[in-house]
Amino acid sequence: MILRCRSILLITLFLLFFLSGCGFEPGLSRDKKPPLSADIIVVGDGIGGLVASLEASRKGAAVIIFSGEPLAEDWLWEEGALCPEERADGRSFEDFLDDAGRMGCKKWHLALICERAAGDLEWLSQETGLKFSQEAPQRCLRANLSYDQVHRRLWESLQREGVRFIEGAVLEELLIQGGEISGVGFTDPAGVYNHIYAPAVILADGGFLDDQAWVEELAPGTAVAPWRSGGGESLKLAREAGLDLVEESRFAYTLAAEKRQGWMPVETPPGALAVVDEELIPLSPDRETELVQMLAKSPSSRGYMLLSGAGLKEKEEPDWPRYSDIGAFMEDCALELPELERYFRKGRSEIFAVRIKAVASYCLGGIAVDKTGRVLRNEEPVEGLYALGETAGVLNGKTIIPGFPLTEALVWGRRLGSTACRLLEP
Repeated sequence: MILRCRSILLITLFLLFFLSGCGFEPGLSRDKKPPLSADIIVVGDGIGGLVASLEASRKGAAVIIFSGEPLAEDWLWEEGALCPEERADGRSFEDFLDDAGRMGCKKWHLALICERAAGDLEWLSQETGLKFSQEAPQRCLRANLSYDQVHRRLWESLQREGVRFIEGAVLEELLIQGGEISGVGFTDPAGVYNHIYAPAVILADGGFLDDQAWVEELAPGTAVAPWRSGGGESLKLAREAGLDLVEESRFAYTLAAEKRQGWMPVETPPGALAVVDEELIPLSPDRETELVQMLAKSPSSRGYMLLSGAGLKEKEEPDWPRYSDIGAFMEDCALELPELERYFRKGRSEIFAVRIKAVASYCLGGIAVDKTGRVLRNEEPVEGLYALGETAGVLNGKTIIPGFPLTEALVWGRRLGSTACRLLEP
């Protein structure tokens, strides 16, 4: 009898130890109980969510991450990071960001980025081995690791810290009581409803650009960048919980070109000309934003980008359709633009041309937050509930600076991971 009791005790202790350890939850089945509580729940495993989880875990918090469909964040690496390097023209990083402030970006948001960007980018480099190269004013590009490599290294760090992952679950509700978050309710892959209690929840699963029906509801006729996606579950939960949502139909747009694979990102080659609604626009780097805005407002929503083949070396030729001259292009596209014909008449060279349009690439609207990142309901903060990145709304005004999303996710991720831990202090 004593031996049997000891065996039962040892088995019980082993199960308690196993369930409290780190690792992945591949989905919670009927015969596997979920962890009933945590210190912090993070929704989303993009860069912002992983960074917030790592920061919180290293401050002693027990963290659970809800991991859904992988976020398509490779574009972050292609776009680079906003970084406070000295400019050749002597303008400071603060002056550079002030331009964004005039486009409606929240001043306190910019102040935080300005204060934390350099240190947090250095932290990411030390944490993952990622190196940056300065190739544009105030913007640095990754010099070695891919997005997948950095993402995997952060995951490995989280595993070593004992962070738990729940995969394949469907979030059903935010548990809010008396102005405070108390956890989340979700359904596991077996169809069983469960809940996890926690005094802090960080919403970081991105926007809703992969939900075409939702985009069409909010902004009819809006085309979405096919290379972008987002979880968007947090925004749906926010609607159901009565949280404050701001300007959900506001997006940042980018330029896309029609290729064989569909609409793809396009870089503007030197000397290119754009045609939008019969208006000719000689392009330069400082006019690309203007072009995108014109395309977004255009009744047809589409235009063309053209480049003369005169003097181009083979490696300089764009991967666009080729025409013998401007007349052949205009005939193929059923255009009658004498001004365009005059523009390219000199030299009578071959023409490279591609259809272009503006596509939504970033959700600027979303859940309203205050200066600390707390989510608002009826203009009052919900204690312990935070949002970052595309989940948080209108921090970036009318548009978003190239390189800003990666820096923003990193800065706010570290800050909210640290801020949420303060709720655990006695």
